[in-house]
Amino acid sequence: MRKILTAAIAALMTTGGIASAQAVQLQAASCFPQGSFFSKRFESMIEAVNSAGEGVVQINYVGGAPAIGSQLTVVQKVAQGVYDINSCTGSYYQNVLPEADAWKLLERTPTEIRGNGGWALMNELHNAKNLEVLSRHLYGTHFHMFLAEGSKIDKPDLSGLHLRTAPTYGPFFKALGATTQDTGLQQIFPLMENGTVKGYGWPVLGHQPGWETVTKYRVDPGFYDVDLMILANKRAWDSLSDEARKILSEAAMQLEADAMANDEDLSISIGNKQVENGLEIIEFTGADREKWLSSAREAGWASIIANNSEAGPKLRAAFANE
Repeated sequence: MRKILTAAIAALMTTGGIASAQAVQLQAASCFPQGSFFSKRFESMIEAVNSAGEGVVQINYVGGAPAIGSQLTVVQKVAQGVYDINSCTGSYYQNVLPEADAWKLLERTPTEIRGNGGWALMNELHNAKNLEVLSRHLYGTHFHMFLAEGSKIDKPDLSGLHLRTAPTYGPFFKALGATTQDTGLQQIFPLMENGTVKGYGWPVLGHQPGWETVTKYRVDPGFYDVDLMILANKRAWDSLSDEARKILSEAAMQLEADAMANDEDLSISIGNKQVENGLEIIEFTGADREKWLSSAREAGWASIIANNSEAGPKLRAAFANE
């Protein structure tokens, strides 16, 4: 019997079974559709980890919202341990951590807030919800308001406009007089096409096919900084070996470095192409520009501080450049 067992173990080792069994298996999910612009970087990180982590750590990617459920429940499931690692924007998990909305208000670089305590404070807030923040993989691109033909404005007054929004910028648009309707990105085209809404908020990046046919104007300057974060379940993260954490951290930080180096130029390039393809720009200058940007900032921080009167002002001091 002992000889049979020894032979079986030897066979298992020969086929790589033990090495494979020793690799920690992590479940990953995105808050955005699989293969979309906002998921591709996360998917590249998964590939990098699976290549570097053979025999140590492997990631099984289950896909992204809405195919796996609402984008608003993905981080909830990470906190609960259904998924181990995730890519999401702060506005999609305010139901887990309201302060996560502060990611969009970053006016310094990720490197700067790692040095001034802002990152540590945000991670502490995340840790309390069983989340660990690994990196930011979109930085230096902004949201804009896009409007339909016939809805041109000449000042930062949105009275009379019914706009498609997301939690990210809904309060800002409302503060300037708009009525709003929160929907998923799949609803933007039909709502614009049938005239239910007269505009929407979105970055210059990640526009969907067909949007150009229902969009006439882009309002400049852009506001807020579009955020995408790599999050992990804290208990799962803490249980990993040092080697596994190192592999994951290096892959996540490479995404952050790439974002800091390339995203601003990429946004400018794509924004210029929009103009070349016929999009008209409404550009606020002088006092109108200041009102537009300050209204966005104040609306954003007001909700953060209302939710956390202690941490909110500290986050603003670390994140804002004022």
